[in-house]
Amino acid sequence: MGAFRSERSIEPAGFQAQLADRLAARLLDSPLADALIERVLQALVRSPALEQLLTQAVTELERSPAVDALVDRQVDRVLGALERSDAVAALVQAQASRYLQHLEAHPEQIRRIVQGQSRSAIEELTEALRGRALAADDAVDAWARRLLGRS
Repeated sequence: MGAFRSERSIEPAGFQAQLADRLAARLLDSPLADALIERVLQALVRSPALEQLLTQAVTELERSPAVDALVDRQVDRVLGALERSDAVAALVQAQASRYLQHLEAHPEQIRRIVQGQSRSAIEELTEALRGRALAADDAVDAWARRLLGRS
């Protein structure tokens, strides 16, 4: 009696894997697979678990030193490009010109600002002089008491 051979023993190596790959490829290329994938995606989008997962992922990204470093590098890169940009320089020049034109058209605003700063400076100076005068008066009084022998 001869040895019994199973199906496996007569199949070439990897044949089952190739067959499974072809079957999976055909299924994935079918309209049924497209509809199934669409329904799974819709269910995921409506899922509170997905929302929780995304919220947790975003929260972890917000605390990530690697993300902070990446953002810092990108900001530095963008700011450097803006500093060298002729368009930004032209925009700043145009805005400065508009601002100066506005100030020329409304000089009373400048006068109020200057007068307010002058008053503030004078008030600060007056307060400082008063403080020094009181300290000097106290020092003179103390000196006079010592000189006259009164304590």
